[in-house]
Amino acid sequence: MSEIEYDETTSSDGTPIAYFRRGSGPALVVTHGSIATKEQWIPASEHLAEHVTLYVYDRRGRGGTGDAAEYSLAHEVADIAAMREVAGPGAHLLGHSFGALATLAYAREHGLGGGTLLAYEPPLAVQGPVAGERLQGYRDLVDAGDLDAALEYALVNFVRVPAEAIPFIRETPLWGASVPLTPTWVRELAEIDALGSDLSGYAEIDAPTHLIAGTATTSFLYQSAHDLVDVIPNAGITDIEGADHFAHLADPGGFTRVVVGALDRASVAR
Repeated sequence: MSEIEYDETTSSDGTPIAYFRRGSGPALVVTHGSIATKEQWIPASEHLAEHVTLYVYDRRGRGGTGDAAEYSLAHEVADIAAMREVAGPGAHLLGHSFGALATLAYAREHGLGGGTLLAYEPPLAVQGPVAGERLQGYRDLVDAGDLDAALEYALVNFVRVPAEAIPFIRETPLWGASVPLTPTWVRELAEIDALGSDLSGYAEIDAPTHLIAGTATTSFLYQSAHDLVDVIPNAGITDIEGADHFAHLADPGGFTRVVVGALDRASVAR
């Protein structure tokens, strides 16, 4: 098993970015989702590192990465640019959830210079606003410091997890790790809704792109991936049978096979 090496770089606005490197082979930069850190990707890294050199970083405002007074999707794009500088020319990108939106924005603005983009269930507003008026209720819970209730509210209202599933989720390690990060989700939900439902701009992406979706995931997440594959030129998609929004945690080996297969197909197609 390859060792994990921890390091740090700096984004263009001076924000320090903490990341880990693991494995050997082509470079793959991983951008994690909301209410998560790079540590969530350690189980999957044990499998992915057999095929690629992983660079998994903490997005700003969590883990070992700093933050700034102002925030926008443009800051996420700048952070990806800093990580691709570390990873080297032609590095591939893998983004999960909000991280997938960030990688899509990066690819749209900068291209990938020979790399491949993998986007796992980007949460686009394809069925109406993801948060909408309900965002204020979430913000109120966060401002009141009731982060446990805020996470439950968000999962039910934004991710659209059935309320009866919440007690089971509370028993998983995911719950305890996510609760302290709930404040960072406020600004991300606002950014998601600000993007709107018009996907036509993603046709500007010219990098080989592969979407990933689970067949047991939330409806709008599944639709987001499938709508994008019809918009982005040279895009493909893989449905993971029976998977939800966290296939990289539930079945890291199976998820790795999907990622490696997509990278291999893109390599052959070049």
